Amino acid sequence: MQIQLIGLNHKTAPIKLREKLVFANDMLTQALLELKEKMSSDILILSTCNRTEIYQSASDSKTLITWLAKFHNIKEMNLKPHLYTFKNEAAFSHACRVAAGLDSMILGETQILGQMKQALKQSEFVGGQGKNIAIFFQKVFETAKLVRTKTGIGASSTTVASTILKVADKIYGKSNNVNILFVGAGEMTELCCKYFSANNKKKLTIANRSIKNGMALAKKVGGHPILIGDIHHTMHSFDIVISSTSSQLPIIGLGMIEKAIRLRKHKPMLLIDLAIPRDIEPEVAELDDIFLYTFDDLAKITEKNIKNREKETAKAELLIQQQCEEFMSHLQQKTVAPYIKNLNNKFEQTRISEVKKMEKDLKKGVPVEQVLDKLSKNLTKKFLHSPTKALNDNAKHKNLDGIEFLKKLFNLKD
Repeated sequence: MQIQLIGLNHKTAPIKLREKLVFANDMLTQALLELKEKMSSDILILSTCNRTEIYQSASDSKTLITWLAKFHNIKEMNLKPHLYTFKNEAAFSHACRVAAGLDSMILGETQILGQMKQALKQSEFVGGQGKNIAIFFQKVFETAKLVRTKTGIGASSTTVASTILKVADKIYGKSNNVNILFVGAGEMTELCCKYFSANNKKKLTIANRSIKNGMALAKKVGGHPILIGDIHHTMHSFDIVISSTSSQLPIIGLGMIEKAIRLRKHKPMLLIDLAIPRDIEPEVAELDDIFLYTFDDLAKITEKNIKNREKETAKAELLIQQQCEEFMSHLQQKTVAPYIKNLNNKFEQTRISEVKKMEKDLKKGVPVEQVLDKLSKNLTKKFLHSPTKALNDNAKHKNLDGIEFLKKLFNLKD
């Protein structure tokens, strides 16, 4: 089995490039179908806020990189320096680190595992999963679960929501008298809403394109739903705005925030942009009385809290290494299994053939002792034919490595 991946993430590429390489839901199916036809291999695309990775069962990374650049209308020369490529064992190790949250911006975050499982379902939907990808990710998910249960990698308070809350407390104190607007009603928004609600931040408003989805989330967290179009008129009433949508263009612009600040009489606003591509125009950060944080900014803050996780990280890395060795050993065994079967069949056919010859001798009245002696000699001669020929051939061509291998294989002494 062969698995190769190419990708980029928050460590190798700036946000300006990452947001150009996001596969929106409406383009993911098309991309998977294109790749499946072009590469003639199993294909999986993992596209999140912080990374774009393509897993395949072929080994043609050059074609894959060219396709990726063309699909997103980016010059290949501008893309290549930010890409990483892993094969087989290295690909498995990397995928396990991603699934366990060790390679995330926020160390130990759990959302990525769900995103990887969703990517596997989407691959299966278009017929791109295949046996290799399925086996590969089944073991990746098992390893991620093992890391979660055997280490404390996800125990510390370094989640996205907790980091946002710490920033908010620095600006507004620990007061609960702040109005919070969540734009979007996806998984990230729900995680943050629940965390804020559990920490007594009760004045929550959820703005979403679908009022039905917005109402469903608002009911879970005790918030108030509005349509996303209403934020143009109500933005000034919110102290904290957390936006996480799948929009391909910014939905919160400079003009909107300038107006909101005037109406607020320059009371500070905290804006959190968790979306890739970004929901909030970057120019907003230049305004006075505005604190704008992206996912990258939150990750930098979180780094200060990571030191107390170093022991747990080391445990997790060791577990992944062990699982990687076990998985690759299992694959190697599966690779040679057909040859072992063929070898057994070959020897068994030889045995049956010789036994049949001896049965004829017995029917002719040949003494049993002679039959058994002849049988054992014939089997020994036939079983030794191939290794003897191999030894002679290697000696003839002065292939010392081949001779040493055969000596080791048959436990031969000098």
